[in-house]
Amino acid sequence: MDELIEEVLLRIPPDEPACLFRASAVCKPWRRILAGRRFRRRYREFHGTPPILGLFHQRVRFVPTSALRPAHSGLPDWFAMDCRHGRALFAHIANDESTLDLIVLDPVTGHQRRVPWPHDDWTKCSAAVLCAAQGCDHHSCQDGHFLVAFVVTKKKKVSLGWLYSSETRVWSNLTSVHHPNVKFTNDFGASSVLLGDALYFNGGRIMECQLGTLRLSSFEKPIDRYGILMTAEDGGLGFAAVVDVTNLTLWSREAGPEGAMGWTPLRVIDLKMLLPDVDLSIRSFETTEYIPTFGGAIYEFPCPRVSGFAEGTHVIFVTTSVGSYMVDLKTGRASKVSDPGRQFFPFMSFYIPVMEAASTGEGQ
Repeated sequence: MDELIEEVLLRIPPDEPACLFRASAVCKPWRRILAGRRFRRRYREFHGTPPILGLFHQRVRFVPTSALRPAHSGLPDWFAMDCRHGRALFAHIANDESTLDLIVLDPVTGHQRRVPWPHDDWTKCSAAVLCAAQGCDHHSCQDGHFLVAFVVTKKKKVSLGWLYSSETRVWSNLTSVHHPNVKFTNDFGASSVLLGDALYFNGGRIMECQLGTLRLSSFEKPIDRYGILMTAEDGGLGFAAVVDVTNLTLWSREAGPEGAMGWTPLRVIDLKMLLPDVDLSIRSFETTEYIPTFGGAIYEFPCPRVSGFAEGTHVIFVTTSVGSYMVDLKTGRASKVSDPGRQFFPFMSFYIPVMEAASTGEGQ
């Protein structure tokens, strides 16, 4: 019965899209089911959070974690800035380094859209991309309108921000924020986390961008060292960093007894338990990859360190001197996914290969 076959096919794991393609080759009735809009909708609803299909290194090298081979994996002079809701955001720097363009890409189809850059001081900027639709489940919204948030910190210790809408093709100004007592840092492409209607950028300070009110503000990190923003176990803002060589420490931003917001340590995880066969001694990883804020010089960062987070999951990425690992904090499972990397942006999306329906014409 087709209804029972559909129930079985719904349970094919989404993190290996090639399995769906092979299933479609079994017979015409199976292909008809897999090509239908009903199955695609139910498949996304059944599995909920989109799977991690690959990673973009900041230097735009796509690292597959599944059988997916994207139609577009980047160009030599592009830099990955963000990846969210089935879209990837890149910065394209002119040969004379005078201008920067932002490009939003659908890696699966290769469709791209150029976004004009809003400010001249791009060497200290961070940017994020997200779906613009209200109430969207973000399971299949790559073709819809999107927003791009752009934040830059100037040497005068003031941060400015803008929000771009692909629907209006206009940048809106965010309120500026001054932080004179903060050490200036040359952040380029700092990672971000989306929680509700707010974006948080992990720069020298954490920048909060309220999308509804176009308000920009900032607050301190829980620790002054390399780390990443993430979603805490309670659904609020979290932070993860490696402390004392092998101790992965997790924090949550919570209200104190008097209502003031602050960081609370949640737990400490020994990386030697998660990565028992990995050399976790302190080392500096050197790379000659071109990062604009460092003028093309050799850039060093200490290992081990946390180098990425997958929104909507318990998965983080830990880089050591011998490689980068995908770690599920809920199950404790870890697997090597790449050579050592400074920062990773997970590409999360449902990918059901294009299959022409046998007789219904419903393939898409």
